[in-house]
Amino acid sequence: MMKEMDFSELSEWILEKKSDVERDILQTKGKERNIRTRARDENEAKILDDLCRKRWKKAEAEGKVKYLSKRVWYYEFD
Repeated sequence: MMKEMDFSELSEWILEKKSDVERDILQTKGKERNIRTRARDENEAKILDDLCRKRWKKAEAEGKVKYLSKRVWYYEFD
């Protein structure tokens, strides 16, 4: 049989457990980057695409991109 609980009891229970849960999450969280779950909006995607194209053209102009064949490139990172 399930225990009945009103909303104020539930809120109080959540607040009691919140600091322990947050501490556990921080302890188990690794150093890897967070994965993006929200889709980018159209303007953000366009701006990022433009930035990437400019960075690629700059790398080409500086000789950092070498085309070894039609499908194989070499990109020199700094």
